[in-house]
Amino acid sequence: MEISKVTIPENELKEKYTDEKLLEFGKTFTDRMFKIEFINGEWKKPRITKYSPLTLEPSAIALQYGQSIFEGQKAYRTKEGKLNLFRPEMNIQRFNKSAKRMAMPEVDPEIYMEGLKTLLDLEREWTPKNIGSALYIRPTMIGTQGRLGVVPSNEYLFYIILAPVGPYFPEGFKPIKIWVSERYIRAAPGGTGSAKTAGNYGASLMIGQKALKKGYNQVLWLDAIHKKYVEEVGAMNIFFVYNDILYTAPLESGTILPGLTRASVIQMANDFGYTVKEEALSMEEIVMGTKDGTLQECFGAGTAASIAPVGCLRYQGKEHIINDFKTGGITQKIYSSLIDIQYGIVDDPYGWIVSV
Repeated sequence: MEISKVTIPENELKEKYTDEKLLEFGKTFTDRMFKIEFINGEWKKPRITKYSPLTLEPSAIALQYGQSIFEGQKAYRTKEGKLNLFRPEMNIQRFNKSAKRMAMPEVDPEIYMEGLKTLLDLEREWTPKNIGSALYIRPTMIGTQGRLGVVPSNEYLFYIILAPVGPYFPEGFKPIKIWVSERYIRAAPGGTGSAKTAGNYGASLMIGQKALKKGYNQVLWLDAIHKKYVEEVGAMNIFFVYNDILYTAPLESGTILPGLTRASVIQMANDFGYTVKEEALSMEEIVMGTKDGTLQECFGAGTAASIAPVGCLRYQGKEHIINDFKTGGITQKIYSSLIDIQYGIVDDPYGWIVSV
């Protein structure tokens, strides 16, 4: 499909940031966005427009019943000025799985990819140059039909916006502190935990704000049934290292988002010679590991945060320190290897990178 492009007058273009070190995550957006509507059973009129507010009916199903999904991707600038996308085909697959779970139409992968590449090519000068910074990509789909009644929309808008960002955690690649949620849950078996849908995140806001006020960077969610087995962190999947074996929660329950970074970490760790086990660990086991020293390291893995070493878990009123609040060697190795691939510092041995 041909993508039309709206010309933006020079005097309407935004003033670009002058110091990327001051970029806050998700607060600055580029001049343009990609849009396409689903009407009468098909996708129509793909176009690049000026980044601008959306017009929706007050009764839009996305607003009334939460029919909204999104993805999180990044474009990384190389020394040669190319923009590297990291495993974008997996983002498209996950987006369409989320769409299916939320009774929404799938987006043609060619439309998704071509729209994204066209938008990135037009906005490439917005991409930060420093390692750790990137151009964050937010594809979104919402149900736009205006009506009341708990039914799927028959009209949808798919759009992509871009945001130049610095590191997700302002302190950079340093151990973070995590609050373990003992009462509230993120997802339950049979729910929408494996879909990247807006409601999952809306339900986490209250406890997330509570954790921030207490000085913790993120919330660690436990399973809904027993409230004892570790699942994932608000913005990341999570890994624990015992005796050079990496443990992360399994996906079978459908309560965990199947992270692209998670999958990449598992593959890289195996190639480095480490054993990876997708097994649910209980908080009791983890607390014991911090006490007897068998828990060597802990880190989060996600697109927004990349790899984030974890130095402290607050659970049952106490702080449990991991590895003397230092970044572990395995965490460092995986982080450095991942970053080198994403920014084109080394050749990509996996075929994960798509350059624009």
